[in-house]
Order: sequence, then structure tokens, then C-alpha cells
Amino acid sequence: MVNVLIIGAGGQIPEVLIPLLEKQVKLKLTLFGRNATNLPYKGVTKISGDASNFSDLTNAIQNQDIVYMNFDNKSVTEMVIKAMNQTGVKRIIQAGVLSVYGEVAEPFATWNSQMMGGAVAHNRGVEALEISELDYTYMRMTWLYNGKQSDYVVSPKGEPFLGAQITRRAIAQFVLDNITGKRNDIKASVGLWEPCSENKPKPDF
Repeated sequence: MVNVLIIGAGGQIPEVLIPLLEKQVKLKLTLFGRNATNLPYKGVTKISGDASNFSDLTNAIQNQDIVYMNFDNKSVTEMVIKAMNQTGVKRIIQAGVLSVYGEVAEPFATWNSQMMGGAVAHNRGVEALEISELDYTYMRMTWLYNGKQSDYVVSPKGEPFLGAQITRRAIAQFVLDNITGKRNDIKASVGLWEPCSENKPKPDF
């Protein structure tokens, strides 16, 4: 049995991800968030707590095998890393943002920079993960929308970021693929976008 913890379980990606994980008979799922006990899922463990509180985090992370963190905040990421080191948990997948290296290519780069307020996204979790000893996967996600498309393109660190959009369903599929061992993106910062969204000046939606 693989124990999986979702930090920020009330978010939009977990809405898609949790039902996929519930179908995995070899997974035991724990949901953590400010109001996790109010979430409408059955057959899972729910822990309400504050992700910036070390005690709350260590309580939730204890005995987990994989942590999925559904938001990108550097100071909270540092707290999560500390709690993981304390409890001996090594594997984390974090939802992050594009442009942390200034890697977004034109023509999309101009629109993205205008929307994000600059060509480089600073103070992100990847900065803490990359100097940690954890087995991390940082997802540099392009602009998200709701849809049934589950295919994704994975772009390694150091390559131009080309894609303008991706569904939350595809992000959930990527996370599921890493949790179940279909993929193994360890110590990796990966760009994620949907096929055929390359070289668009902005998202279609």
C-alpha cells in the first residue's frame, strides 16, 4: 500500500486528481488543508490544518510515501521540506508555475510576461526543492483550463517553454502517472503543456 498525501486538497486540480487516485486500489489517500474535513470524499483520511504550521505539517506527513503539494509558495515549501526531513519522507510532487528560469519562448513569452508581471517568476518552491535532498518533481505548468484532454507534453529543464495551455485533467494525469510509476520524474523541474499548443501567442480560452 502506498500512502499519498495531498496538501491543499480543496484546490481545482485535486478535484480532478482525487477521483483518479480513489480508483487505485493500492493507494491510501490523505487530504490536508484548512477545511479538509469538510471535503465531500469518502474512504479517505481528512486532516484540517495550516500548511504554514510545522506541527500540523509533520502530523499530516508522518508515515506518508508521496506528498503532492497543490500550490507554489516558497516559504511554505521550505516548511514542507523541513517537515519531510523530520519525518523521513522523500518524495514530493509540487504544482508550480512557468517562467521560473525565464524559459518561455516567443511568441507566447510576451503575453505571459504581461500577465505575470515579468519574464521570470521569483520566490517559487522550485528554488527550495532544487537545493533539498528530496526526490522532487516540480511542475512548471502553463495556463490551466477545465477540459477532458488528458494528454501532456513534458519539457525538461533547460529547454524552451513553448506551450500556451493545458487542462487540469492532464496535470492530474501527469501526477497520477508519477504516483503509480508509469513515469519517474525524480529530481526534475518539468514544463507541462498540451500537444498542439506550441507557438501560440496566448491560450485559446
